[in-house]
Amino acid sequence: MKKIKNKELIKNIVIFAVMPIIITVILEAMSSRDIFGGINKLILDPYVFLCNALIVASSMSVGLLLGRFRFFWLGITSGTWLVLGLINLIVTLNRTLPFTAYDLQLLDTLPLIIKKYLSPFYLAVVCLFIVALLLGLIVTFGRALSSSKEKGSFKSSLIIFLIINLLTCGNVQLAVHTGILEVRFQNLAEAFTDNGFTYSFIVSLIDNGVKRVDGYSKELIEDITDEFELTDKNEIKKPNIIFLQMESFFDPTSLKSVKFDRDPIPNFRALTEDCPSGLLTVPVIGAGTVNTEFEVVTGMRTADFGAGEYPYKTILTDTPSESIANNLKPFGYTSHFIHNYKGGFYGRNNVYANLGYDNFYSVEYMVDYELNENGWAKDKILLRYINECLDSTEGVDHIEAVSVQGHGSYGDIKKFKRHIKVSSCDNESLKTSYEYYINQIYEMDLFLGELINSLSERDEETVLVIYGDHLPSLNIDNSQLSERHIYQSDYVIWNNLGIEYSDEDIYAYQLSAKVMKELGIRDGVINSCHQTYKGEAKYLFNLQALSYDILYGKRYAFGENEPYVRSDMAINRRKMRITGVEEKKGEDNIYIVHGEGFSEKSHVRVGFKVAYTKFINETTLEFRSRGCDLSKPISVWEKDIGESNEYLMEMKNEEKG
Repeated sequence: MKKIKNKELIKNIVIFAVMPIIITVILEAMSSRDIFGGINKLILDPYVFLCNALIVASSMSVGLLLGRFRFFWLGITSGTWLVLGLINLIVTLNRTLPFTAYDLQLLDTLPLIIKKYLSPFYLAVVCLFIVALLLGLIVTFGRALSSSKEKGSFKSSLIIFLIINLLTCGNVQLAVHTGILEVRFQNLAEAFTDNGFTYSFIVSLIDNGVKRVDGYSKELIEDITDEFELTDKNEIKKPNIIFLQMESFFDPTSLKSVKFDRDPIPNFRALTEDCPSGLLTVPVIGAGTVNTEFEVVTGMRTADFGAGEYPYKTILTDTPSESIANNLKPFGYTSHFIHNYKGGFYGRNNVYANLGYDNFYSVEYMVDYELNENGWAKDKILLRYINECLDSTEGVDHIEAVSVQGHGSYGDIKKFKRHIKVSSCDNESLKTSYEYYINQIYEMDLFLGELINSLSERDEETVLVIYGDHLPSLNIDNSQLSERHIYQSDYVIWNNLGIEYSDEDIYAYQLSAKVMKELGIRDGVINSCHQTYKGEAKYLFNLQALSYDILYGKRYAFGENEPYVRSDMAINRRKMRITGVEEKKGEDNIYIVHGEGFSEKSHVRVGFKVAYTKFINETTLEFRSRGCDLSKPISVWEKDIGESNEYLMEMKNEEKG
């Protein structure tokens, strides 16, 4: 009996020592997209590899305490790590940035992500892998159930379990203490490469929010804010302020290995020659638009948050924050957000209210827009809605417009209109991808030209800030770029006030403060921090301290009061109005509703019954009257908005009797 137990003990040691090494080799190979990547990590960076393997071993070691189900648990943990590694491989192939625990918060958008990024081949690979894994687990579980005997000594298993976890904790802590492993990731892609996938993913799982700075106190915050200047309301300038974030937009002539038959961005280039401009360092590559947006809108650094964290999906879901919109409210600005993609993506339809915006337009409520070959709305539709926002108020407007046309993926599109041709490309396999991408930003550039012309014709003072959110997901590395790095896009500031902004290379979180400073607007502690401390040694420390204080701390900067409140944001500012209803000639039970402000989201209601509705255009709807009581009032309703025209109150009053 003792011999059997010793044999089982040796078997457990071998399996629970070897399997983590094998899994880690596979994970590092997938993370590096190199079949020998895991072996290279083991040889060239053995201590980091060891720490990653020990983390895998710790997750597996629980099985040692489960008796006959130990191998079932081994299968679950091995399968989970391999699935995560496979997802990371597919994600990095499509967006450059690695897969983090925060991406799990985007499960509500999983159907959209699969449709846009997973080719049938990748989808088939994932499905086959998961099916094989489930079948293996079922077989292993069945064998465990059929086994009547417990193998090995629980005491010995417990000792091995404790040894594995002590080794893991000790080695990881030592690696962190000596700087071999990082705790805060400044560059997400590099951090996953340097620290290993397993460790980095775990860090993203437990690391969140802005870290409390050393010495955080009321006195510290008061010392920081005492240096701030107050806004002189008699000296400020109050133009319309428009920020336009362009999807995957940058100057492609900075690519060394790709040449074009003509300039793909002539309008933007003309702006950079005549207006203040520079390189904009953004926090993401290839994807993660919303984090560049967050930095520009709030002035905070995503580097101060958790590894790979999306503040829109964490703290900002229920916490109001400083933003451009909130900083402009005291000066009579109406703030609008326009995005030609789905309003629920990254929770924008909720978050923007916590950022103080008054109105939000998303693609669901737009009409007459075109889709490109990839299914993204073309950016020229933004011109209409920017003008509508400017026309909607008597006072000054602040507009944030986020575009989507330049979005990937780029490799699956073969047929498209070629305004620009790639004349040479070192990587022939990427030539078509580059050509598709270039033609998208060429059309985006045409929209920029139309926007500048439209604003120039208005008799209104305006500042327009144009910038790219990140480089496209085309596997671009620093060696392929001239006079910039992969985290740098471009920005330009146009205005018709005669304001002389300086040319400089800046970070995304500094952009809004740069604009506000020349307007004389000092409101907002983050805004003031940039304007007061930029360039000083304590600048980033102060910025982190204030970000923590506003979102997680005691709000000492505001006398321990809540500084901001959630706005009563309107989703879709359009006014819907019914002007008439008539029966459609020649068709029974079909009626035509005439009016204005309709969209594809519009539904006809007869009484409180929603009728089957067909959108014709923004002035016409059709509905089927079958099952409806036509003696009841007819109204138009939009999902996510609720009742939205003047007939509704009459309808409610009538039904109340």
